[in-house]
Amino acid sequence: MTAAGLPAALGPAARRATVRASRTGGGDPAARDLVRRCYRTGRVWRGALLENSRYLDMAAELAALRRTRPLTAPATVLAGHDGSAGRGALRWLGRQADLADLIGARFEVAEPAGHLVMLDRPDQVARAVVETSERQRRDRPADGLTG
Repeated sequence: MTAAGLPAALGPAARRATVRASRTGGGDPAARDLVRRCYRTGRVWRGALLENSRYLDMAAELAALRRTRPLTAPATVLAGHDGSAGRGALRWLGRQADLADLIGARFEVAEPAGHLVMLDRPDQVARAVVETSERQRRDRPADGLTG
């Protein structure tokens, strides 16, 4: 694919379409020249293929790891929601709330937001990170040692 120039020819347009479909508003904020440069090689395509082909295996490995090494640091599950009452959207929120319960995390909904929450609601993502970090400092033992 790389030798034929397909990543460079199709990558930027596919990225723009994916970002647009994954947001509740707005397009791709990345500079076009940087996106074109990124897709000149096959690295992005190989990375996406590897990530998606190993997803189920990694999920199983993570579930096994959680049984022996539970998460002890404060965490927040920030779930994007477009505001719809559709079955798929509500099922997604339920799964994210279940994940928060499983790992002992705080659950928060970012609305309106699509899959790319960091683009739709950067303020809420930043606030969740700061609040989670503050919870960690507050909950840390006085001597600074954990567990």
